[in-house]
Amino acid sequence: MKILIANPGSTSYKCKLYDAGNMDILFQAVVEKIGQKDAIFRFAFKGDKEIKNVLEIKDYFTAVNMTLKALSEKYSANDISAVGFKTVHAKGISGCVELTNDVIEAMKEYRPLAPVHTDVYLTAISIFKDLLDTVPLVGLFETHFHTNIPPEAYMYGIPYEYYEKHGIRKYGFHGASHRYIALRAKELFDADKVISCHLGGSSSVCAIKNGVSVDTSMGMSPQCGLINAKRVGDLDSYALLYLMQKENLSIDDAIEILMTKGGLYGISGIKSGDLRDIETEMDKGNYRAKLAFDTFVYNVKRYIGEYLAILNGADCIVFTAGGGQNSVLLRKKITENMENLGVILDDRKNESNPKEGLISSDASPVKIAIIPTNEEFIVANEVRNFLDKNN
Repeated sequence: MKILIANPGSTSYKCKLYDAGNMDILFQAVVEKIGQKDAIFRFAFKGDKEIKNVLEIKDYFTAVNMTLKALSEKYSANDISAVGFKTVHAKGISGCVELTNDVIEAMKEYRPLAPVHTDVYLTAISIFKDLLDTVPLVGLFETHFHTNIPPEAYMYGIPYEYYEKHGIRKYGFHGASHRYIALRAKELFDADKVISCHLGGSSSVCAIKNGVSVDTSMGMSPQCGLINAKRVGDLDSYALLYLMQKENLSIDDAIEILMTKGGLYGISGIKSGDLRDIETEMDKGNYRAKLAFDTFVYNVKRYIGEYLAILNGADCIVFTAGGGQNSVLLRKKITENMENLGVILDDRKNESNPKEGLISSDASPVKIAIIPTNEEFIVANEVRNFLDKNN
């Protein structure tokens, strides 16, 4: 059994072909700068040297088709048991499911909650239906890992009828990433109570007990929780209504502000909203860059403290994703002044920036670790289990 995992982004596309028997990666490809004349296409088969080309790739269809043509040098469509997607959100649907027309319609129903993410997945799914029409398409929804969050953690203080009618509640996202962190932290450190900090362009914190998510910072949409590169994160609902009234904003205007002008970009004025760019500007004395960084740090620390209370302590706090794995300063500031909570960083270990491993002091009751996430592995594993159950 071989499973192709498709990972579309707004201007990029990645894929990996897994041998479902041993989870070896047989083929992987990356397309960057889709829609530009200097797009980058890289691919490699297991054991072979990577091939890289710079060329014009007009659209997503071209990008996916190129990767499939490269893949066909060694594998045909008949070799692929399924194509798996890390799908985001769908009304009334979670878990690992075949992407039928009904599921697609459910994704469209909740599209307003995550339009950028949902649109690229709908586009990619449509392309695969055309190019590999005999291969089943399976989605693992980001919300699935959080399905065991208790009602008191997922309910909002709105009339109950709207929860029943529209499904308005916390769902949570980054499920594949947090699930992988839970598995790896248990494997490496025998950690049962884990606080997973997925920190990058899109960020969230998750409280995990015995491999199960018990709470997470994102809500009904990825807008809730930590500020992100350009998304606002937690915001008083009345503050938004007040802003709309004062600035005479339409709903579409408000959506644009919330999704594309907020977060780290909104505070710092640095358009990329990238933590690396913000740290660079901080070094130059940019006040707003430092304010954005400090606000982000404060909110990550706040959620860690909240989840230490929910879990009644933690075995391990894990940093993952681009910022979590690579920023020495970010990890240092987040864990600073938490000694009374049993969280003690070892500066030397942290500054060595290990790819994977502990960065906590030997005297720290709570372990602090860096673990690279592997969402594709989780999706491939779940798709394999789905095929086993349904064949």
